Amino acid sequence: MENVRCQFGGIDMLNFDRYHATMGNFSLTDHAKLPSGKLLADEMTTFYVTQRKLKFAPCVGHDRLKAALRETELDVPHLDFLRRDKANLSLLADKLSSASKHDFEVRAVTPGTIMFSGEPIADITGPFWFTQMQEVKFEHAFDEPMTVASRALKVRRAAGDKHVSGFSLRRDGSAERSLEVNKYAYIGGFDDTSFMEAAYQLGINPVGTIAHYYIQAFLEFLYALHPERDPQGRKKHFEQIAFEKWLDANPNGTTLLLDTLLLKHGIIHAIRAAKSSDARRKALKFVRIDSGDLPKNTLWIRRMLDANNMKDVGIMVTSDLDDQKIREIVQTCCDVDGFGVGTKLIAEVESVAGVIFKMCKIGKQATMKLSENPEKGTLPGKTQVWRFIDNEGFYIKDVITMDMEVPLKENYASVAALLRPFFGRNNPDPWVPNIHDQRQFVIEQMKHFRDIENYPVELSSSLQISIANLRKRLLEDEMGEEDVVMVDYPE
Repeated sequence: MENVRCQFGGIDMLNFDRYHATMGNFSLTDHAKLPSGKLLADEMTTFYVTQRKLKFAPCVGHDRLKAALRETELDVPHLDFLRRDKANLSLLADKLSSASKHDFEVRAVTPGTIMFSGEPIADITGPFWFTQMQEVKFEHAFDEPMTVASRALKVRRAAGDKHVSGFSLRRDGSAERSLEVNKYAYIGGFDDTSFMEAAYQLGINPVGTIAHYYIQAFLEFLYALHPERDPQGRKKHFEQIAFEKWLDANPNGTTLLLDTLLLKHGIIHAIRAAKSSDARRKALKFVRIDSGDLPKNTLWIRRMLDANNMKDVGIMVTSDLDDQKIREIVQTCCDVDGFGVGTKLIAEVESVAGVIFKMCKIGKQATMKLSENPEKGTLPGKTQVWRFIDNEGFYIKDVITMDMEVPLKENYASVAALLRPFFGRNNPDPWVPNIHDQRQFVIEQMKHFRDIENYPVELSSSLQISIANLRKRLLEDEMGEEDVVMVDYPE
């Protein structure tokens, strides 16, 4: 079992559902011969990838897709497992036992491109048996990364130019997952991370100072026979002592956490600790609020600091923050300096990207999935996404067209095709920009949207006609309802 590794590190594993395996195996049998005489397995097929649930999001995860698509040879135990399956998946096992390169091509948008719901972000074209088995790889590659990057971008937009830190490590489920979460949060707009391994591996600035239990650890000073006293002889509170010692240990700058006991106690003790010496005053750069009515607490702490000649001390706010809470805090106290976002980044989310992988072409024929739910219908044929840009450099609209269709530039300065060759026989090791370049790309794109919340995405007239014609053709059935007992649909 030594050569079994994990997916995004170049893993050999059965990274597909059983129905991928059964359909792949079936396509290799004589039962799957097409009218042309070809086996379904060998028919060139295109599947496209999109997401349905996010209004817009940076398209990220290309590094995961690249790792997942690198073909390797399955080991004997895995192949024997397939052959022992109750459906006898020997034909598929024989195919997968070969390390030969399969003839497939992948297109994708440039990493970090901001894409909208329903727009194709990638596609793969290759033999049916193989191509359909790549579904999970594409969904795993893009779904969580786009979810995280989208939420990070929403937080960034709410925070404006305020500092945003990733504090999600303890809620991410594992260190490995947290590395991924921090990576895509950074691309989406976060400034730094509390996770040391992410800082080390990814080159992101590490942040973080003290927890509530640091203050609690100084409880012995509360019961000391010879308590510490200030110059006026008054007994110092143990929280103030904890603050003073921390400021002494971090003379170049640090943050004090205010609400281990009560916020009122915390700010009083932080101010006293800082004012107890010039060195301590210089060391105090920020205070952090982690509970209560965050907008009001932030405003009150700002006023307390200002009243005590500490206008230079910044305020960091944490506590289950999302973009909505951050927006409320900024509106109440515009002088807040930064936010730490953790639980709401990925552990508690309303929805994920909902990345899907759908067939759109088989052989030379366009195909699509119909649905009584309009949002679940799919696009037919290979398509292209075009971004229209005006004379001032602003993005005006996106238009989805058939692949070979080139839209008229009309009165716009330029039109850019977003789907580009990414991976395949001629490009087995595609270049993926580093996370710092992807982050900067996201920042630059945001400057070119006048109103991203209401950005139009259109289908070309040719594609609309193709959808209508194909829908009619797909529903044609000469036999109709003959020989079938029909019952009324429930009211």
